[in-house]
Amino acid sequence: MSTTTTENPITSRTVSVLADYELHHSEPQAPSAPSQTPIQPSVQQPANWPVDHLRVPAYRPINRNLDWNERSAGSHPAEVAFVQIMLHGVWINAAVSRLWHNTLGRVNDRIFRYEVGGEW
Repeated sequence: MSTTTTENPITSRTVSVLADYELHHSEPQAPSAPSQTPIQPSVQQPANWPVDHLRVPAYRPINRNLDWNERSAGSHPAEVAFVQIMLHGVWINAAVSRLWHNTLGRVNDRIFRYEVGGEW
């Protein structure tokens, strides 16, 4: 019967990994002289200065006579279902959890139980 023994010459140490994160401080620098450029006081822009670059839409009052048929919530029933589930996901989860705990949850209380900070 033969035996093969190998040695692993590669050793990793925590210190070598942390060496990548060592801080290297530079020499303190003498304070520089203040810049020689004078500070210009702010100038008011002319009245006809363009402000359309701000991308702020003009004010529109609330349309109290909105036709809801103009705003589709999806063009396909699957798309409508997806959007509604995404928007109502937390409410759906809470409703199903409440239903579970009031019915079969009395048999198995581990479903719909989420461990939060320090409970595990």
